Amino acid sequence: LRDLEDKILKLLKESEGNILDDEVLINTLNNSKLTSGVIAGRVKEAEETEIKINAAREEWRPAPVRGSILYFVIADLALIDPMYQYSLSYFTQLFNYCIDESEKADTVEQRLENLMT
Repeated sequence: LRDLEDKILKLLKESEGNILDDEVLINTLNNSKLTSGVIAGRVKEAEETEIKINAAREEWRPAPVRGSILYFVIADLALIDPMYQYSLSYFTQLFNYCIDESEKADTVEQRLENLMT
C-alpha cells in the first residue's frame, strides 16, 4: 500500500496537463482502490477473529485462575517447611496431569467443572 501511495504521488507530481488523460495514473489509482478494499476486508476479518478469540479466552478464564492459585499454594508450602520446596517443572507436571486425568466433556462449562473438582 505504501508503494502504491508513493507511485501515485510520483505520477501526480510528474503529470502534465489534464490528470484524467493519464492512463497510468488512472490504472494506479484503480489498483490502489482494489488493494485498499482487499486490506479493509482483511482488517474486518481480523477484527471478527479477534472477537471470537477473546470470547473463547474469557470462557476458559476460570481454569488459569485456579491454576495460578494452585501454583502459589504449592510455592508457599516452602514457607511452612523448606522440605516442601517444589520446582516449576513439578508444578507443570501436576497441572498437566490434572488436565489429562480429568473427565472429558462436550461443553466448556462441564469441562471446567470437571477440571475444578
